Amino acid sequence: MSESTSTAKKPHRMDPVVRAAFASVARQLRRRLRLTQKQVAESSGYSEKYISLLERRKNTPSLTATIMVSTALQQDPTVTFNQVRALMPRFKRLEGKDADAADM
Repeated sequence: MSESTSTAKKPHRMDPVVRAAFASVARQLRRRLRLTQKQVAESSGYSEKYISLLERRKNTPSLTATIMVSTALQQDPTVTFNQVRALMPRFKRLEGKDADAADM
């Protein structure tokens, strides 16, 4: 298969920005509720390791993960989305920091 027809997902240049903003929102909510990562994992249906990876900016959350983690953190997912979007400018310096990021 040629490189131009590959269907492999390339990271988006904004992934580091989204990861950082989501991590900040999720960690703040979890701490405010005095929940452990294990409790969030159990409530969201994800593993404790995945919750940790999200909070440490190692994974970019999918739409499903954002909804399920927000719900586990007792917050409407739309509020989470809005908080993440509001924080994204703070992390703008991280844009394009993935070496394999897709060109936009």
